[in-house]
Amino acid sequence: MPNLSQTFPSSFFANARLAVLALLLAAGLLLASFAAAPGAKAVPVKRIVLGQATERLEPNCGSNFSRDCIVEGKVTGHQVFRKGSARKRGFVVPWSGRIVSWSISLSRPTRRVIRENNTDQPAQFPFFNDLFGSPASARVSVLREVQPNQPGPPRYKMVRQSPVEILNPYFGRTVHFALEAPLNVVRNQIVALTIPTWAPAVWKPQSCSFNPISGVQDPDACAQAEKDYTWRGSRAKGKCKLGILENGEPNEALEKTSPQQRVGSDRSYGCYYGSNVLLYTATVVGKN
Repeated sequence: MPNLSQTFPSSFFANARLAVLALLLAAGLLLASFAAAPGAKAVPVKRIVLGQATERLEPNCGSNFSRDCIVEGKVTGHQVFRKGSARKRGFVVPWSGRIVSWSISLSRPTRRVIRENNTDQPAQFPFFNDLFGSPASARVSVLREVQPNQPGPPRYKMVRQSPVEILNPYFGRTVHFALEAPLNVVRNQIVALTIPTWAPAVWKPQSCSFNPISGVQDPDACAQAEKDYTWRGSRAKGKCKLGILENGEPNEALEKTSPQQRVGSDRSYGCYYGSNVLLYTATVVGKN
């Protein structure tokens, strides 16, 4: 193992210590922002990680070809239900506070054709770049349901959103983004994931993997997964299934899909997807 003091100048370590100190100070100030005025007693802070259970799931795509390669692109969506979650509506904000950070779990899409079991597995990374645009990117958004309990697909107003983050440097791991400007939220608002281009951040069970010859691997288990793992997307009803036509052109659903990114806009979320989990979290802090 090389002697790091020979590899890096001493100023590097001094600057690193200062950077760590600054990071710790910033974290302290963030929590202190919920305290009372100087001289008064500090206000206790409560904290919740919405979607925390998703971090235990491994996103599809990459060199594990036992599951279908599935990503999402050009959409705003929020997980409605995930089996095993303590809260059925895992991304509904339980109390007023602020989103201070968010995370996303990413696979590492392949960049070249790989031969597996006498079959050429296409390169995933260039395919999704061509399909949705590049680079891979995402942000979190705060939504408020408009006219709840009305018939038809729900409508959501975009209340606020975080900056867009480029995801390519973080492929293959879960990355956490701290927000320099935390996002205010109130009870019953929803934290959604917005994907301007594409993100390899979707889990789909192996039971739902599809073979052109034999069909779905385990139809019964996949049918149950359709009920156990669901999310809503910002696409029009009837335009939910993205695809490529025989001539290589996008179908109408793929051509017209787009995320909700204008603050103040409201949109119908007409697509309800089963057997999928969007792998993101949001950390919310508030006053006790």
